[in-house]
Amino acid sequence: MEALLVILGLGLLALPIVVIVTVVMQVRTRREVRALQARLQDLERSLAQTTRPAPTERPRPAPVSASAPRDAARSATPQPANLSPAPGEAPKAPAKQAPASPPALPPAPARTEAPRPSAPSPAAPSAFDRLGRWLQENWFYAIAAVSLSLAGIFLVQYGIETGLLTPTARVIAALVFGAALIAGGETIRRRFGDDESSSTVYLPSVLSGAGLVSLMGGILAARLLYDLVGPGFALSALFGVALFGLVLGWRHGPLLAAIGLIGGMGAPFVVGGQSDAPEWFLVYFGLLAGMGLGIDTLRRWAWVSVLSVVLALGAGLLLATSGGEAMMAGLAAFGVALVIMVLLIPSRGLAPDHEGPGLVQSVLETGARGRPGFPLILALGTLAAACAILVHAAPESALTWRLSLALASGLAVALTLWSRGAPALQELVALPVLTLLALIGMPDLNAPAQDVLTARFIAGQELTEQRMLMDFTLILLAAVLPGLAAAWRSLQPGGHAAWAAVAALIAPLAGLALEFGWHPAMMIGAWPWALHALALAGLMVAKAARFAQADPGDRLRPALATVSALACIAFALTVLLTDAALTLALAAVVVSATALDRRFDLPQMTGFVAAGVLALGYRLLIQPGLPWALEAPVLEMLAAYGGTLAALLGALMLGQSRPRPRAQVFLESAAWSVGGMTVSLTLYHAIEAYVGHVPKEAHWALGLYATIWIGTALAQLERLKAGGALRWLRAGLAAVFGLVSLIWLALGVTLGNPLFEEQVIHGLIGVNTLIPAYLLPAAVLLAGALRLTHLRRWLRVVIGAPGALLALLWLGLVIRHAWQGGTLMHTANGITDGELYSYTVGLLLAGAGLFYQSLARSSDGLRRAGVAVIALAVAKVFLIDISGLAGLVRVFSFLLLGLSLAGLAWVNRWAQTRATPTPEA
Repeated sequence: MEALLVILGLGLLALPIVVIVTVVMQVRTRREVRALQARLQDLERSLAQTTRPAPTERPRPAPVSASAPRDAARSATPQPANLSPAPGEAPKAPAKQAPASPPALPPAPARTEAPRPSAPSPAAPSAFDRLGRWLQENWFYAIAAVSLSLAGIFLVQYGIETGLLTPTARVIAALVFGAALIAGGETIRRRFGDDESSSTVYLPSVLSGAGLVSLMGGILAARLLYDLVGPGFALSALFGVALFGLVLGWRHGPLLAAIGLIGGMGAPFVVGGQSDAPEWFLVYFGLLAGMGLGIDTLRRWAWVSVLSVVLALGAGLLLATSGGEAMMAGLAAFGVALVIMVLLIPSRGLAPDHEGPGLVQSVLETGARGRPGFPLILALGTLAAACAILVHAAPESALTWRLSLALASGLAVALTLWSRGAPALQELVALPVLTLLALIGMPDLNAPAQDVLTARFIAGQELTEQRMLMDFTLILLAAVLPGLAAAWRSLQPGGHAAWAAVAALIAPLAGLALEFGWHPAMMIGAWPWALHALALAGLMVAKAARFAQADPGDRLRPALATVSALACIAFALTVLLTDAALTLALAAVVVSATALDRRFDLPQMTGFVAAGVLALGYRLLIQPGLPWALEAPVLEMLAAYGGTLAALLGALMLGQSRPRPRAQVFLESAAWSVGGMTVSLTLYHAIEAYVGHVPKEAHWALGLYATIWIGTALAQLERLKAGGALRWLRAGLAAVFGLVSLIWLALGVTLGNPLFEEQVIHGLIGVNTLIPAYLLPAAVLLAGALRLTHLRRWLRVVIGAPGALLALLWLGLVIRHAWQGGTLMHTANGITDGELYSYTVGLLLAGAGLFYQSLARSSDGLRRAGVAVIALAVAKVFLIDISGLAGLVRVFSFLLLGLSLAGLAWVNRWAQTRATPTPEA
């Protein structure tokens, strides 16, 4: 019974072969008929030409210029060599040579026309178009290949379901069936051929490809379903079949390679079953991908490489849906192995040889020269997929995270070293480097590793003798190795400053990611973590010294390493020092950068100085910022702010010997801003110590807050002189800081104004708490309007106008304080005649002062402002004084107004006459 079923199964398996043979015979007959018809047409055409009468007169050949052969040779388009035909594309026959023309006569002295431009040649069909045309013409071969492949696999499955054959017999049947298909294909190839002209085209490849699939399925069943062989023997057998398929594909065309790849990748999923170690399938998929890449490197069939990589990645990801630590670890290693195979197998060596422009250069350029080559595109796609796999596998467990981190670091190092002989791979280093930093800095990726580390730390606290955790050292080492490789690459021929920048940035960025995401100081202590930063600083100093030896003239690479060293030192100080000490340390680093620039002529230090100034501004304003300065002891506050001011002034003096305009702008604006902060905070502490802090007496505190933010906004406007890409950012920061200061000023003028709130003015007449409340911000605004000459006129007016109004408000409050005292400033206490008369005098004096300044500065704007103040005084006298004053006070008020207006009118007329040019006679 079993023999009968086997014979019946073999008969069913023979049906596809019979169908294929029948179709092939029909196709051969049709081709023979077409050939006979074409031959008959040629004979009829030749017979018609022989019976045609000969011409009676030979036409005169047209004159040919001497440059015609040269122009024809130049216009001829060389055809690329056709190494191998695509599927379904017949090999091109050699072009027939035209008969030689008779010798041309000497050119006549006639006018010759310029040659017309040749029509553009039609674009060649794409690979997808050729594949679609081939499938349209030869679809039965593809279906036959799939049918035969499934026949061998279903034979094994049938034996499993019915239990008719023993496991060994099932495996042997699959292997015998595969070998028979391959033998049949080779027999047909040897007897009838496999080229485009033969009637058996593609048939040997179909049979051999199906045989390869059957062999692979039998070996997998023997290992994973029946456990007949061990893992080593199974892998050896699969490797042998893959190597055999490589040889067949190299000899007999890409169709066989495609069938072997598709069938081999799909065999594990079609056979089914369960395995205790499914991750071993990744090795199998890798072997198949290596087979496809090997075929491409031998025959240069690019689509075979794409098919190999895409199928391998898809099969690996589909297999990894089962999850598990071992599977994810194997998937990470599988992705990196694919990258290495894509880079090395096509190059046929231990190092890639990708020549030509890199990815960025290819994108920026135009034309055919700017198109990235296929090897570069394949390497980029595979590397991006591998980095995505590392990110996907890392959160599975602490082991997979460490493995992903190590693989990302290894990829970065390998690509950096290989880029010397393969310059096209230079930009690809960014992908593993960014993956490395993401694995360190993103909490969603490293959460399992942090949990394990925290558990070890908690368990170690119960021990009497504790050992320092080395995890942070190893993580930093994973970032240090690519930095060392980048430094080596920068020193090699063809290396440039970009490699030096990578060498200077990777390790410090990894340290920052650890600081913000892992908080190492809480686990290993502040001093050990600071020593890590200082060790990085020492490494950067060594790189700077080596770069300086290699670049005696150009200081860019030493400057980059020096800036990185200073940043590492500042980071170490951040870990160790208190708030005030850290601010002073950052200021000292800025001074050190300026001193290094002065000593070694490092113009790149300008960027570090700007960054240091921004960091100081952040610490003085935000963190710990003004709240800390208001609550800290006065000496500690003076040390932080006054010491920073001294450091900025020292940096300004050191930088005078080098023409660094941008650095000077940053330092100078920062010095003015920090100086204003220091004065304002000193006044705050002095007033608080003198009168105590009373929440209701907020006019002077509000004025000091406003002054600090006004100075910060003006500093940003001052830095607009430096220009650059951050111009709009500085303008935005100036607007934000100006809005904050406007809010404080509005509070001081309304809710915090002594006229509307019961507050006490402390101090003498003219020297009291009204000065920090209103005169100090007014003076800063007016000084900014006069100093910022690079701004537009309307913007300077917008800055100066609030300052002038605040000055007038301060003058009015001083007059009221002189008449009412410090406790009766509220408007509910009324206004005396002397006070009302004093306001008129004050306005007239202010207008006169503006007139004087307009004459001294020859400023028409100040003259107009003086006229406005005088008009305000006139309005006050006629609207308020005429009804509020009585007796001689009213008389003297109008007398003083009249005399003042007469004098000022004369002065105004004299100023206008002086400003108007005298017409020439």
